[in-house]
Amino acid sequence: MTQKPKYIKIADLIEQDILTHKYQKKLPKISRLSSLYKTSKVTIVKSLHFLEYKGIVKPIRGHGTLILADNETEISKKDNATAHVGFTERIMNNKLLTSHVISFDVREPTDKEVVFLKLNTKDLVYDIIRQRLLNNFPVRLEYTVMPIKVIPGITMAVLQKSIYGYIERTLKLKIGKANRIFRADKPDAYDQLYLKCSATDPVFEVEQTCLLDDGTPFEYSQTRNRYDQGELILNQV
Repeated sequence: MTQKPKYIKIADLIEQDILTHKYQKKLPKISRLSSLYKTSKVTIVKSLHFLEYKGIVKPIRGHGTLILADNETEISKKDNATAHVGFTERIMNNKLLTSHVISFDVREPTDKEVVFLKLNTKDLVYDIIRQRLLNNFPVRLEYTVMPIKVIPGITMAVLQKSIYGYIERTLKLKIGKANRIFRADKPDAYDQLYLKCSATDPVFEVEQTCLLDDGTPFEYSQTRNRYDQGELILNQV
């Protein structure tokens, strides 16, 4: 596989820093970005043009490079297929995001989960279903399974906020890559109830197994998005 051009790699880093709140309202000057990302000003300019093309930033003469934070819900709908950031961490203003915990149980894993999460049949897992809302409007339905021995201590309070934030900030674990499958599907009864879909609206589903940076699987999940609230970005390499 051909390696990504450097300017796209830098653009990806800047985008993730935007989505995790490192920058607010506008980006630093090009000279500062060049120093922060250890690259040339020419590469930074190309990276910013790429981000402008994606609709994430907008250069304004005399005002620098503005982050399109007034369009936060649009940015939040754009999943990067090659990056792995929690949904809460991608929202520019977390006050927009709320979580409704539909169910939260502990059980033994299914045969499929044993394989994907590399578990023993008697290992216990969390079984979580959450509805995620932006501005009180349902945008996604998450079915999440996590092994208790890898991610201990999940509570209702954690589920009301950010599971990934809990993993990184409380458990001090580093999240690595995710193996994903993307598909379109017909809405089921839960989709129609919790995503406010009609019986004929398509649903965008992401099935994934997520790993810590040491390769340990910590999540198997299926995320169901309203057809108009999920978007996949796949950068060319």
